[in-house]
Amino acid sequence: MGGLSKKAFQIEKISTEQHKPHLFVDSGNLLFKQAQIPPGPSQEQLNAEGIIKAYTAMQVDAVAVGPLDLAAGLALLQTSQKQGFPWLSANLLDQKGHPLFQPMLIKKIGKMKAGIIGLTGAVSSLPTGITRADWQTVLPALIKKTTRQCDILILLSSLSPAENQEIAQQFPALHLILAADLGSGNMNPQQVNNTLITQTDRQGKYQGILTIDWQKSGRWGKAKEEELAELRNRLSALDWQIQRMRQQTDLQQPEYIDKIAVVEKDKQAVEQQIKTLASDSANGKPAPCSFSHTFLVLQQSLPEAPEIKGIVTEIKQQINNLQQNKTSRNPPIPSL
Repeated sequence: MGGLSKKAFQIEKISTEQHKPHLFVDSGNLLFKQAQIPPGPSQEQLNAEGIIKAYTAMQVDAVAVGPLDLAAGLALLQTSQKQGFPWLSANLLDQKGHPLFQPMLIKKIGKMKAGIIGLTGAVSSLPTGITRADWQTVLPALIKKTTRQCDILILLSSLSPAENQEIAQQFPALHLILAADLGSGNMNPQQVNNTLITQTDRQGKYQGILTIDWQKSGRWGKAKEEELAELRNRLSALDWQIQRMRQQTDLQQPEYIDKIAVVEKDKQAVEQQIKTLASDSANGKPAPCSFSHTFLVLQQSLPEAPEIKGIVTEIKQQINNLQQNKTSRNPPIPSL
């Protein structure tokens, strides 16, 4: 929990420097490090309460309920939800089959609307009175509904990597999956169908930043300038290769003639790609959406956000008091 004040400082610094609309979200497994917590007051419970308080002060936009967030039961999550904490889970249901948490929400980012859905992964031991529905049961209708209301659709998921891949294959309307798989660390964005899948390492060691240049096309691709630069570099390399091959003394050998023909064909293909890209731009064809990403290490040298530092200090004091009370109730047995 000690790194939260540094994380808050870093998020505020990035927001101030970039001057761009942004979302601050978390895909789950935020509160606890193990699957079950003993009942009653504990250091783990106090830490979890402090995390919720800190994230609230940091104005988090959405947090999906992960399996580890259920380690102490439902009470803490439901209490914080009533107080406005933005928990999301479309597949945690009560005994009547109703969602226990908000399944999705829509947030305004500048002039855009982002739809954010939460899905909870497999739980080793569910709290009494709740069930976890399969994503196949709840997700299709939710995506269909949300797509009509927003520009970009985001899934916060603690499902397995295989499930996230399957979802991306089935739903091209889904643009981004932010994962919280406990077995994976930092994962560079990978495109599956029209969905980017990425995640940041657990336990707050890194801050993941995904910067998106959103276009009306709603399709991922490279920025025109980047793609043109790559194609021109490829063209130069092919020109150089052809020139080198033509300098060979045994140029008239059939194998060299065939090789040059292959490279020249590649060159023509690249020239056509450049021409097509320039033509698309001139004809007003919608540009693709592009992105860049980074994982920032939360270094010890970072300053601390004062408000969050105060919350962390308060929680540490509560933990010290709890430990002292336990010691006073159970004094050590003197040795003889």
